[in-house]
Amino acid sequence: QQYPLSPDQTVDDPDWMTFVKQTAMKIIEEQSPKRLLDIRSRLYELLAHCIPPETIFRTLADELVKHCDGTLQKKVIQAAANYEHKLQLGSRPIYYLEAFVARFMAMYKGFIQDAIMDFDDFDFDES
Repeated sequence: QQYPLSPDQTVDDPDWMTFVKQTAMKIIEEQSPKRLLDIRSRLYELLAHCIPPETIFRTLADELVKHCDGTLQKKVIQAAANYEHKLQLGSRPIYYLEAFVARFMAMYKGFIQDAIMDFDDFDFDES
């Protein structure tokens, strides 16, 4: 790219932010214990590279909320705030990050299953 920056020049996200966005997409794609283990290792990698856990929480929650409807968004934000608060009181950030991801996976999977059930119950013949 160039320096000085031009007004129409795009600025790439930092590598850690791209990594968090990819992590969020992995969470959205599959909700399983195997995927949770994979996500845990990704969270460890972020922490090992000195990315503050609060920053990981906020970025991850922002990315996950983009893939939810209004009612689920509220629950995700409440869960993120709850686990981030516990993070401030605790000493092991990985526990709270992983707990938030597990909670999100459970909420999201339930939301998807409910949506499928509602769709199956819908009668297309009624006008």
